[in-house]
Amino acid sequence: MEDETVLIMLVQQYAGKHGITFSSKHLDDPEKKAKLITLIQESLAGKRGVVTDDDLD
Repeated sequence: MEDETVLIMLVQQYAGKHGITFSSKHLDDPEKKAKLITLIQESLAGKRGVVTDDDLD
């Protein structure tokens, strides 16, 4: 599966659980996108709370 497909699936699951709590501008930066994927996975697994812009800045 491509990274973009994985990202879309994760964001959809995350949004269903928490709503969107971060700016989509972070998806344009490859490093922040990788960090975002990790943070979303941790959030969906119950290892952390919601992801905010402060987590990515």
